[in-house]
Amino acid sequence: MNSEEATSGIAARGEQARENLVSALRNCCDLAVAVESLEGSDLLEVLVYIDSLRFVMAESSQLLQGVVRGFDDA
Repeated sequence: MNSEEATSGIAARGEQARENLVSALRNCCDLAVAVESLEGSDLLEVLVYIDSLRFVMAESSQLLQGVVRGFDDA
């Protein structure tokens, strides 16, 4: 793999990370209403989902930071 292909692959991973992060952040806005209004098992289901979003956000944010820093260094 040459450096142009590597750069293209990194850019694609960065774009996917950005899309994942934006999607997760949009879901957070919708989930605020659910946390505010739901009770019992429905609330528990939302809380478990929030934990999964937290993982996606952390992973995507770290990957995107690395991509941005890598491009800034180039």
